[in-house]
Amino acid sequence: MIKYKKIAITIGDPTGIGPEIIIKSINSLDIPAKEYILIGNKEIFHKVSSKINQPLPDNLDIIDIPCDISKISAGQPNIESGKLSYLALKKACQLAQNNEIRAIVTAPLSKEAINMAGYHYSGQTEILQDYLGNKNEQAEMLFVARDFRVLLLTRHIPLKDVPQALTQDKIINTILALNKSLTKDFNTIKPRLAVCGLNPHAGENGLLGTEEQEIIIPAINKLKEKYNINIEGPFPADTMWNKAAKPYIEENPQPYQAYVACYHDQGLIPIKLLAMDFTVNMTINLPIIRTSPSHGTAFDIASKNIANYNSMKEAIDLAYSISV
Repeated sequence: MIKYKKIAITIGDPTGIGPEIIIKSINSLDIPAKEYILIGNKEIFHKVSSKINQPLPDNLDIIDIPCDISKISAGQPNIESGKLSYLALKKACQLAQNNEIRAIVTAPLSKEAINMAGYHYSGQTEILQDYLGNKNEQAEMLFVARDFRVLLLTRHIPLKDVPQALTQDKIINTILALNKSLTKDFNTIKPRLAVCGLNPHAGENGLLGTEEQEIIIPAINKLKEKYNINIEGPFPADTMWNKAAKPYIEENPQPYQAYVACYHDQGLIPIKLLAMDFTVNMTINLPIIRTSPSHGTAFDIASKNIANYNSMKEAIDLAYSISV
């Protein structure tokens, strides 16, 4: 039984850069080791620690998830690595269910590997939803780089399925969850939100697509009128991201507290282009804070001691600052 509520950090796929960026991050942050608990395989953590010449803190707790180490090879995801990464996240969810931790930070895992291992999910957000989510509320992905924040209305679905997924109820419920998170987690009073259109030029009044007029604008109007949400749009994507890029580059305050994208690449290309190494993926609408780095497993550089750990460091720091 964990008496002090810590931040659980899961190993991710052990054949990727997860263990390396975890160790580098906790050694670089000015946060006591007693605030963390690692969930993964102890032997893997110690092997990576020795390889990159960064010792693990003496008072660091590790929950050991057994695995067949002989089957773990850098850059080669397989059933064993998928199983370990899934079971580590499952353990974190169980601790959260028992109210034993105060936040979860996840290193990147391989969607392919967890599916090979028999766990059929399209990502960690979906696993978290399954274990921790409310059946009437969906976990949502919010990407954070300083005060530049991007919410996705849809996530890991084919582009051809996006228009059908964008219902008025989906838009309203997702933006209400965003507004709640900005108020609670980021101490923002009446946050100002901007919504991106789906089609070129935000549909050009129906000439280039009707989703804006039939779905997005009615949803925005309802959010304004019924829920008193401070929201604007839909804006054409090419001009909306300029509103965010200029202040981010010049280190000035953002005009909006969050930007809402209709689909995965529409939202992630701009924020990762500007701040790939410092962007955090935050899951909102869960009973516990969850963050992760914005990048993947980087199998091509695993075990080479060259991984950039800034995004993981930011993910841990954000989880700590919100949950402290």
